[in-house]
Amino acid sequence: MNTSNLSQLHNIVFTVGRITPSGVSLLGTCFLLNESGLLATAAHVTSNDEQNLVIVFSQGTDIMSYQDTSNNSVNAIPARIYAVDAVRDICILKVDQDVKSNLRIIGSDQASIAQHLDIIGYPHCTEGRRVLTYQSTVVGAKVLIESANIKSKHLILNIQTKPGQSGSPIFDSETGVVVAMLIGSYAPTSKGFMMIGDINPHTLHQTTHAISSEYLIEMI
Repeated sequence: MNTSNLSQLHNIVFTVGRITPSGVSLLGTCFLLNESGLLATAAHVTSNDEQNLVIVFSQGTDIMSYQDTSNNSVNAIPARIYAVDAVRDICILKVDQDVKSNLRIIGSDQASIAQHLDIIGYPHCTEGRRVLTYQSTVVGAKVLIESANIKSKHLILNIQTKPGQSGSPIFDSETGVVVAMLIGSYAPTSKGFMMIGDINPHTLHQTTHAISSEYLIEMI
């Protein structure tokens, strides 16, 4: 992705939050889909609960410049849940505000094995650190995952991610189109493990799953 496109991403990629008695608690990453105020994130980010849900816009944040981690001021806009696909872990949010987005969304058919992709999100936002971050990865595998008798297209990316990146857009490095949305690390269904720092140790490995962005298009 070229630097001119990177410098505009703070106008497209934001954080999802929830208003609490102590302030805004950040939940994950989201991104604008169109000019109708629709945004995409992972369904597990919102827990299908729109109470006190907000989008924290990133005014004054430029990924090409130093980001001040001591700046805790936020521009939080109320959001509501527009649609949910629980099978594919997708949530579409809506805000009642004029927005602009020139993203081109295609799907994972555009991606091939060993192809370079770009991830833009907020890795540590769930820990209170709101820093828009660029990462580069490659496609390690393309898989069909079945849930509720429905098979869905996923990309397996050769990178370890943090919970705050759930809902991050994933771009084709050359064309800039969105091919997928980050869901999170694979964890086997098993018993007997313990959580360490709210993290399942089974997720600490060098691969991450992403759902094809074609399903986002179907929901809007």
